[in-house]
Parts: sequence; structure tokens; C-alpha cells
Amino acid sequence: MVRIVVNFERSLWKTTDLPSSQVTAWRVLINSIATKVNLEKRGVLVYTNLCSFCRMAVESTKHMFFECRIAWLVWNQCYAWMEIASVDHVDPVSHFLHFNLLNAHVQVNVVWSCVWIVVISEIWKHKNKHIFQCRAIDLSEVLTLAQLNVWSWVTSKIVSARFTYFDWCIDPVACMFSIK
Repeated sequence: MVRIVVNFERSLWKTTDLPSSQVTAWRVLINSIATKVNLEKRGVLVYTNLCSFCRMAVESTKHMFFECRIAWLVWNQCYAWMEIASVDHVDPVSHFLHFNLLNAHVQVNVVWSCVWIVVISEIWKHKNKHIFQCRAIDLSEVLTLAQLNVWSWVTSKIVSARFTYFDWCIDPVACMFSIK
């Protein structure tokens, strides 16, 4: 039996020019993002350690980005948009590695990883808007901003990415596989 190991660090940092999103994703992957559980571990007093989105469970990295009903709905929207069936992993590294296609061109996997990175970043930004700006939770906004950010990065950084934002939103898989 051959075991294929994908280095998540190499995959994460291949998507150059998304530094703030990459740093957010990196912090999720190594469990150092400022969730309420991690803040408490650092000695910061929090009013409540319940999730800022659902207020049903303790706000850990796994919960906020993968187990929370809000995050789960965002990921389901993403999977529907990408037209894929998925079994969700709650471990951040396993979830990230799920966004790596074994027989795909390198550029396709860079874009695929970019989708994961940007969705993570948008969930984090949306949580902060919800807390600090009292913004309502808007799941479609999270996915729409992720779609826009990935499309703008891909079409500006990959020369062979010649598709419109409309095409990207309608058929992202065809757009990814059109990249050479």
C-alpha cells in the first residue's frame, strides 16, 4: 500500500499574494487564532466562552470554523457552488487537505487551496463584523465575498485564467480545469 502525504504547509503558502488570508488560515491550522478558548488559555478574561455565531457551544477553533451550524452552512454553500459531495472533517488540517485533488494540475490545486483559505478568512472576518460592528449574520455574503476574492486573485495572478466572474460563479470547476 502506498501512502500519499501532502504537506499542508507547502500547499498553504503556494497561494502567494493572499498574505492576510494565508495568515488567518495558518493560525486556524495551528490552532492559534483568537477564539474564546484560545484567549482564555492566554489569560484573557472573556464574558462568555460560547460561540459568537450560534451561542450553543464553546468557541474553539474546530467549533467556529467546522462544527458551528453557521460555518457548516457556509461550507455546504461552498460545496453546492463547487458541485461536490463532501464528508466534512472537523480537524483543520484534514479539512484543508480535503481541498487537494490528487490527479489535478498544480495550478488547479493552488486555486482549490485558495478557495479553502479565502472561505476560512471570510468566516473570520464575518465573525469580527458580527462582534465589533453588530452586523447580522449573512451566509450568502460570506460565500459571495469568497467567490469574488478567489476570482480576482486567480485572474490577476494566473495568466491562463481567462474566465469572467460570471463564469466563475456559475461553473467554478470548469474554470479551474481550464487553467493550464
